Amino acid sequence: MYFCEVMKKILVTGASGFVGSRLVERWKEEYSILAPRHGEMDITDADAVEEFFTRNRPDVVVHLAAISNTGYCEEHPEESYRMNVEGACNVARASAWCGAKLVFFSSDQVYNGNLESGLLTEDIAVHPENVYGRHKLEAEGRVLDICPEAVALRATWMYDLEREGMPTHANFVVNIDRAIREGRQLRFPVREYRGITWVGEVVEMLPHTFDLPGGVYNFGAENLLNTYETAYRYCEAIAEGLGKATILPDHDRYAEHVRNISISMDKAYKASGGRIGFRESGPSPLPLPVGRGV
Repeated sequence: MYFCEVMKKILVTGASGFVGSRLVERWKEEYSILAPRHGEMDITDADAVEEFFTRNRPDVVVHLAAISNTGYCEEHPEESYRMNVEGACNVARASAWCGAKLVFFSSDQVYNGNLESGLLTEDIAVHPENVYGRHKLEAEGRVLDICPEAVALRATWMYDLEREGMPTHANFVVNIDRAIREGRQLRFPVREYRGITWVGEVVEMLPHTFDLPGGVYNFGAENLLNTYETAYRYCEAIAEGLGKATILPDHDRYAEHVRNISISMDKAYKASGGRIGFRESGPSPLPLPVGRGV
């Protein structure tokens, strides 16, 4: 548990979203958390952002507000740019002005287009193929130009169980659990490699990012298995035989080239003195909250 002698004031944008809601729930006793709704602070409105920061003077800003649906961003690039790039810049300017430490969520989608194999590090050149990845990459650069001490976290695909009162998207585990209950089979690509991280670990690790030097950091579980293997092992960890009954390999997806967005956590681990680390999402069963059920 991260101990804080003085209760810091933390502003969380996107506090009603998948990560934000869990962040507020986990750390509301240890920190004074500001969780404005869209009507209270529209991040695409620079004046509204400046006014909110002037009134509240946060010590730390965790910027989670974004349009993260890659398909939607592809179809609505202008809206994605306003939210994911211009909105992030507005938050960065306000953070720099009031001296707040900014932790900005980027994405492993910036690696979507790279041809390297293995775990990818932050220092390689990236060539994102989708709108969301390109906008996140541009936001990283512009945010760090405005606020050099900001921390940009390239987060992986995250999952959680369906929980009453908590927003839960159709994530990796939820999709598989539903398929098992309904007796359906799912196909997962064998030519894709990516980290898959329990959001509970992300939330637990976040306070350690407040002390990182400014820069870009990968942030999530490492994984050298392909997505089909990861899904299969998850099913087998629940009950032997479920893998064959539920998970099928998809050999056709990503036919042009292997899609590898698996991240290395070496930089964040070393920069945090070993405090930031995640369990692997492949070789061992995916970590889940106590009380999961299929």
